Amino acid sequence: MENVVLLVEDDAFIKQMYSNKIEELGISVILASNYDEVKNILLTQKESVNLILLDLVLPNVSGFDILEWLKKDSNLKKIPVVVLSNLSSQVDIEHAFKLGAVDYIVKSNYTPSEVMHTVQKHLSNNNV
Repeated sequence: MENVVLLVEDDAFIKQMYSNKIEELGISVILASNYDEVKNILLTQKESVNLILLDLVLPNVSGFDILEWLKKDSNLKKIPVVVLSNLSSQVDIEHAFKLGAVDYIVKSNYTPSEVMHTVQKHLSNNNV
C-alpha cells in the first residue's frame, strides 16, 4: 500500500517545495490550503491519508481548529498530524500536542531534508 501525505499549507512556495520533497521520497502527496479543502479531501478521499503535515497559520480557520476537528472525528483521529509552522512559542507547541499532534516542527529551524526525515519516521511508526 502506498503512503499518502496530506500537506496543508497556504504559502505557494513552501507548499511546492515540500510537495516536491515528499514526491522525491516516492510518497504521494495531496495538497490543501485551508480548512474547507482539508475537510473535502478527508471526507471524500477514496485512498487513506497516512500522515498530515499541518501549518497553523491558515486563512479563515487556524490549523489548531483543524487539528481539533480531526481529533474529534472517530474515523480521522488515528491519522498522525505533524505540525509544520513558524509559530515557535512554547504555548503554541504545547497547545498543538494537547490537541493531538504527534510532532511539531518550526519551519525556520529545520531544513527540508530534516522535515522529510520526520515524515519518514512517522510514516514508519504508523505502518507498524
